[in-house]
Amino acid sequence: MKPFLGNILWMLSSISASRRFRRARRNPRRTQEEILDTFLRKNAGSDYGQKYDYASIASVEEFQKRIPVVTYEELEPWIHRIIEGEQGVLTSEPVLMLEKTSGSSGPAKYIPYTASLRSEFQNAVGVWLYDLYRNHKELYGGRQYWSISPAIQDREVTAGGLPIGFEEDVEYLSPFAQKVVRSVMAVPSSVARAPNIEACRNSTMEALVQCRDLRVLSVWNPSFLTTLMAHLPAGKQPLDLWPKLAMISCWTDGAASRFLPDLENLFPGVPIQGKGLLATEGVVSVPLADSCAPAPAITSHFLEFIEDGGRARLVDELEEGKKYTVVQTTGGGFARYSLDDQVEVVAPGAIRFVGRNDQVSDLCGEKLSEAFVGATFQKMGLPGFVMLAPQWDKPPRYNLFVETDHPEEIAAKVEDHLRKSFHYNYCRNLGQLGPVRGIRVAEGDRRYLAGCEALGQKAGDVKPAHLRQELGWLERLEGSHAH
Repeated sequence: MKPFLGNILWMLSSISASRRFRRARRNPRRTQEEILDTFLRKNAGSDYGQKYDYASIASVEEFQKRIPVVTYEELEPWIHRIIEGEQGVLTSEPVLMLEKTSGSSGPAKYIPYTASLRSEFQNAVGVWLYDLYRNHKELYGGRQYWSISPAIQDREVTAGGLPIGFEEDVEYLSPFAQKVVRSVMAVPSSVARAPNIEACRNSTMEALVQCRDLRVLSVWNPSFLTTLMAHLPAGKQPLDLWPKLAMISCWTDGAASRFLPDLENLFPGVPIQGKGLLATEGVVSVPLADSCAPAPAITSHFLEFIEDGGRARLVDELEEGKKYTVVQTTGGGFARYSLDDQVEVVAPGAIRFVGRNDQVSDLCGEKLSEAFVGATFQKMGLPGFVMLAPQWDKPPRYNLFVETDHPEEIAAKVEDHLRKSFHYNYCRNLGQLGPVRGIRVAEGDRRYLAGCEALGQKAGDVKPAHLRQELGWLERLEGSHAH
C-alpha cells in the first residue's frame, strides 16, 4: 500500500471518533454520565462491582459517595488475582493482556487491558489523528515515525497465561488501523528486536535516512529524539535528510519543556505539537490544532478532577487557572483510580500537565517535590540538562547535575532556594542533610536516558525529570565534582 493511500484510509478510519468527540463537547456532562452508566452496567457482575454494588448506583453523586478513590497499591491484591489467571475480577469482560509500566520510581505496575480499554484509547487517538490530517494536509504525501523502543527482554507471560506488554504503540489501535498504519511507517517494527539499545538506534536511523518523504516524528520524551539525532550521518542536519518534515509530536509540558530549545535548534521552523496527557492506565487529554492546550478526553473514560480541598469536579465544572489531580474510571476496570497527575486549566476546555503529585524525595523528612524543584529551576533560568537527586553520604545530601561550568556556584544558589521549603530547611538546620553539591556532567540527556534504561524503563517511556528519588545517579551520569 502506498503511503498516500495509507494516510487517506487512516484519516477515514478516524472520522467517527472525531464526530463523536465534537458532539460530546456540546454537552460534556451528558457524555460523561453515559460513559459512567455504561461502565457500571457492564461491570456490575465483576467481583469488584459486586463488592461496591455497581448495579444499584444511579447517579454520579452516588458513585462518588460509595466508591473510594484508589491508588495502584490499593488495587494490587485484585490485580494479583488477574495475574494468577482469574477472570471477572475488576471487569466482567475478559482481560486480554497486561501492560507493564515502571512509572517514575518503585516496582513495576501491571495494567489489565480489555477490549473496552483498547477501544477507549482508540477513541482518543482517532480524535488526535483526524485533527492532524485536517490541519496538516501535507501529511498525506509521506510517511511517519512513531518511536519504537527496543524489546530489552523476551515477551513475558503471567502465571495465569496472560501476555505482558505491547511490542509497539500501534497495538493500541484496531486491527484495520494497525494494517493501514504500518503502510505509512518510516521504520519497520522489526527494529525493536535489535540485540541492544544502540543497535536499535542505529537501525532506526538507517531506516529514517532512506525515508526522504518523512512528514511526522512522533516520540514521547523529546530527549529520545535529541539522542536519536546524535546518530545522524556525519555532516548532515535533520532538514537535509527530511526537507518536507511537517510536524514533531512529543511531550512539551512539565520537565519536558527544557528540551524544546534543543529541538527548535535541530529542526528550525518545524512545528512542535505537545502530546496530550496519556498514561498506561488511560488517556486524560488530546492535543488539538486550534487549542492552546490539550482537551480533556471526554469520549474515552469517566474523568474526575480533585481540587485542593478534596472535592471532585467533573469536566464541565473546571475553573480556569485552577489545578486538579486526575481520577479516572476506565474500561480496564480501574474505578476512581488516582493517576496522581496534576493538571492546570489554562482556558475553557484546555488542560495542561503540571507534574506528578507523588514525585517527592524524602530521605530525612525534607519532602522535596518535583513541582517545587522544577519551579526553582524555572525561576533561576537554568539552561541545558539540570537535575537534582539524593546521595547517601555522611550526612546525606542532594547532588545537582548540570552541564554548565561553575556547578558549585549554581548549587549554592539552588540551595538558597530549597531552604525556602520549611521541611528542607528544618532538616538542614538539624544537620540531617548536607548542602547541595554541584556536579558537572557531559551529555546529560543521553546519560540520563541510558540510566533510566538501566533501571528497566523503555527508552520511549522515559519521562524527563527535575528531581529523581532513586540513589545512584552520580554513577549513572558519571559526573565530576568541581573542586
